[in-house]
Amino acid sequence: MLLKRGSLLLVSLALAGWLGAGLAQAAEFSATVVTRTNSQEIRGKIYLAGEKMRREFSTPEGMNISIARPDKQVMWMLMSGQKSYMEMPFRQSDLGKAMEMPKDQQGQMKLLGTETVNGYETEKYETTMKGKSGPVKYYMWVSKKLGMPIKMVSMDGKFSMEYRDIKVGAVPASLFEVPPGYQKMAIPQGTPPSRSMPPAR
Repeated sequence: MLLKRGSLLLVSLALAGWLGAGLAQAAEFSATVVTRTNSQEIRGKIYLAGEKMRREFSTPEGMNISIARPDKQVMWMLMSGQKSYMEMPFRQSDLGKAMEMPKDQQGQMKLLGTETVNGYETEKYETTMKGKSGPVKYYMWVSKKLGMPIKMVSMDGKFSMEYRDIKVGAVPASLFEVPPGYQKMAIPQGTPPSRSMPPAR
């Protein structure tokens, strides 16, 4: 479950990368992120500063945190209850592998129009990504002001992700670092970085 939640972080990061050519530099902001998979809803927080991202989720064992640092080519998975973390190397190219999205995905996106989502003007797109049982079509709402997708819904209704209560402003740099006192855990041998972060669905 922890790695799957980390993969949802990469969904946002990878989408921003592919869409970034036509968008402004991603703003610094924080938001509540609501993810639904089938009937299960998960709420957490997301923080973004440039290409750095952090996502937080509460669990019975404590707060689980995912931090993506493309500038350092690493991703950290923190287990606050155990004061431990795992470090996984990845490059920009690994983002596509984690999402199973081709590099030319931007060319496969169809603009449907504009809509206001949670107070932000967005462009609504239709696109297709690979799922476990075959291609899955999605709707995606992209805010040019934030330089990010802020809503994503599969057409079959089985998956959605949305940013709410968006607060634009500087995010402390310390949120994108491993806190002092955390012990590093080993990743199981033989697990490549791209496979340790499975697709969101």
